[in-house]
Amino acid sequence: MAHIAPTTRDDFIRIQEWISKDPWHRDDPYWVPEGLYTGNGALSFCVLDTEGPLCYVRLDFEGEMLRLATQFGPEEEVSRKRLVAGLLSAGIPAIIEFGKSKGYQGIVFETVSPSLIAFMEKQGFLKTANENDYALVFRG
Repeated sequence: MAHIAPTTRDDFIRIQEWISKDPWHRDDPYWVPEGLYTGNGALSFCVLDTEGPLCYVRLDFEGEMLRLATQFGPEEEVSRKRLVAGLLSAGIPAIIEFGKSKGYQGIVFETVSPSLIAFMEKQGFLKTANENDYALVFRG
């Protein structure tokens, strides 16, 4: 069973290695390990299972929405099966609960990854008018 935990300086080396292996983030000078430490953004945390970290998450305030950014573990270290199980059981519920508890209207994220788009659309995220953005709008 997956759970969430704070992200600390002890995670620096792992996050840095994951970023360097990530074709979506490795060339982004603003995507740095320290930005994913708990205490940054609106909420930052790690999603873990019994084998270890699966991904690091950061939410930032963006008007009435929360912007989601995630550093996933490389597939050779974190299987898609483990990642999906962790996101469904702990990561996504924590993000939604936080957003609703703070009165936000939803969550938005940016991606061009076809597999991430397909997965998040199954969770209720829809394409927005902004290029490459997908949003989950809370109802009620």
